[in-house]
Amino acid sequence: MALRSTALLQLCLLVLVAIESISAWSGTVTFYNNPGHDSSGGKYTYDIDQSQECVNLSCYNDRAISAKWSDIVKWGAFDGKSRIAFYADKDCTGTVRDWDIDNPKGFPSNFLLDGMYNAISSFMIWQYDKKAVSTTLPCPWDFQCCL
Repeated sequence: MALRSTALLQLCLLVLVAIESISAWSGTVTFYNNPGHDSSGGKYTYDIDQSQECVNLSCYNDRAISAKWSDIVKWGAFDGKSRIAFYADKDCTGTVRDWDIDNPKGFPSNFLLDGMYNAISSFMIWQYDKKAVSTTLPCPWDFQCCL
């Protein structure tokens, strides 16, 4: 009986490890200081590997005019897909605009058209919900940089 319980426990652990490795992902979100994803005016790339995490753009606050992403988790609770949301205020608050992750032709090429021109302060990958489970701050809010 103890042998059977041990084998069952090992099987459960193996399944959990397999599920975790399948759901692991790592992607990037790149913000541009020009429309049309033109990097000549500067850009900021953030490496992300977690959904439901609010990322404060303290290093690039209110500077993004367009954005692109790659290798972000595609499946989620929004009609079977995940979404990327951009917020006007820190901590994923304020005016929000969101896009389907799996629609490469839908990259926001000019936030002016969405009423968010030079107004992006945070973003989040919505996979399971629209609520953040954690928040990250890559740089202090008073950070001055040449990006």
